[in-house]
Amino acid sequence: MIVEQKLRPRVAGVVLAYHPNATILRNIAALLDQVNVVYVVNNSAGEAATQVLAPLAFFRDVEVIDLEGNLGVGAGFNAGIRRALDADADYVWIFDQDSTVAPGMLGVLLSHVDDYGVHTGIIGPALRAAETGRVYPADSGVGAVRRHTLISSGSLFSRELLEEIGLHDEWMFIDYVDHDICLRARSAGYTNLKVLDTVLDHRFGDSTPARLLGRNVYLANYSPLRLYYQSRNRVVLLRRFGPRGWFGEDAWFTIKAWTKIILFETQRGLKTASALRGLWDGLRWRRTGE
Repeated sequence: MIVEQKLRPRVAGVVLAYHPNATILRNIAALLDQVNVVYVVNNSAGEAATQVLAPLAFFRDVEVIDLEGNLGVGAGFNAGIRRALDADADYVWIFDQDSTVAPGMLGVLLSHVDDYGVHTGIIGPALRAAETGRVYPADSGVGAVRRHTLISSGSLFSRELLEEIGLHDEWMFIDYVDHDICLRARSAGYTNLKVLDTVLDHRFGDSTPARLLGRNVYLANYSPLRLYYQSRNRVVLLRRFGPRGWFGEDAWFTIKAWTKIILFETQRGLKTASALRGLWDGLRWRRTGE
């Protein structure tokens, strides 16, 4: 009797680099242990990033894609995804430069791709705060759970999904790009999964410590421009998809973030003005071309 053996899918990793330091090389080496090829998208202008990434020329199965400066998270990920799909990848696994993949993570994620049949959408790992070593409360547990949204870093996309719903919205530039593609997957009838049995170490922003009510809190210290995009794109998502399933958690996260901005961060006036300008531009956004 002939037993049909299921072939291992071809998986490409995509790592987005923006003014990286040398730790990105260790992260890429760890990723290479699990995927067939890694595409490193250099989203930085200037020689500094080029020099940091130069040793990758000696890495087998790594290709660096140089963009013309910072084109944004959406465009950066899309450049790597397009290259992966052109090279016949079955799955594309994307990462920020400040995330560290755990051993065996890919196998754990792939073990859940059939949980909902052809309707399994984007799959990602649980998250652990790199600065504290603690798993986020919402990411504790076992097995895989349904989620409306996942962060970009660590997210696994099938070719079939991307061919149906398209790639990231490059107009959004940075924040909520991940929310948008996840919510588009759900709108197309897919189920996004967070796999709690494997954990990604991830850092949000600068993660500078401060003391609040006797405990450590960590400041992202995002620029005024970054806060503009957060504010604008949050409103755009509300208008595209409504609040159901994702906005409650996001609102709580936003309240905590702005509490820390007001109490501890510099440029508070400029950051507030940028966020209000983003709010206004989000309210004025039109669906032209969608």
